[in-house]
Amino acid sequence: MILREHDIDNTPARRIPSPGKCIYCGVSNVKLNEEHVIPYAIGKNATIFEGACCDGCQKIIQRYEQEVLKKQLGVFRAMVEAPTRNKRDRAKSITLPLVEYDDAGRLVRELGDREIAIENGPLILNLWQSPPPRILGERIEPGKAEGRAWRYVEARRADPILNAAASELGIARVGFRLPDVNRLHYLRVLAKTAHAFVAAELGPDAFQPFLNDLILNRSDDLGEFVGDMAGVASLEGASGHSFKITMGETPSSLGPAAGLIVVFMQFWADLGSPPHLVVVGKPLIDLQAHFQNHM
Repeated sequence: MILREHDIDNTPARRIPSPGKCIYCGVSNVKLNEEHVIPYAIGKNATIFEGACCDGCQKIIQRYEQEVLKKQLGVFRAMVEAPTRNKRDRAKSITLPLVEYDDAGRLVRELGDREIAIENGPLILNLWQSPPPRILGERIEPGKAEGRAWRYVEARRADPILNAAASELGIARVGFRLPDVNRLHYLRVLAKTAHAFVAAELGPDAFQPFLNDLILNRSDDLGEFVGDMAGVASLEGASGHSFKITMGETPSSLGPAAGLIVVFMQFWADLGSPPHLVVVGKPLIDLQAHFQNHM
């Protein structure tokens, strides 16, 4: 594959001129808002696409994007001091819903919540792990088509808290219930980010887009185009970055799915998070020539 790495921790902030229309619905001759290609809460002002999103699309996208960035990732982002527009909204504590479980890992009873100062709490990262996008034709095991929640818990901070609670309550095993991950919201954020990245890098007229209906909540069939990289632990590139994103082209060995534009991205790769893969569209330009000219 042809790859171009874009790492927000090493790449200066940049602004891309407006394409003159909304990159999601194509409307023009209306007010167009600037679009953070990588959401501000993850990448701050890494890439701003000026005049690239209409009010209607922005409202649709903000609803699920904020659910992911504020609710699903909010406490984690506060703990790692990710960008925020209003620091007063940053979480000051983390709530751990404690539970008792037996030696087989089965829930015995709820033990109530423990409030922990955020500087003392464990890092807990909630993402979603998926099979590869179906369009690539890889075999997916029955029952695993949607994937599952992926979570990282910082054991060195979590274990002392749980051990202290077990000792205090006089029971053997204490854990905490992890929050749910909304699969559709999360995969829509991946689709939106990948589409915006390609539109900014190539131009919105340089490809036939596949993701518009998914981004604008007109379809829930996200597994066709959004998933993970099978058998890959991490994207290439320097470690220690909060977000990695790169663009490439599917190889000729994929037959009908060859030559499509794909975007790879990974959140907080050092924690072993899944590398995501999004099939964005069909190129209408010579991709290889484009990459060679912009290396």
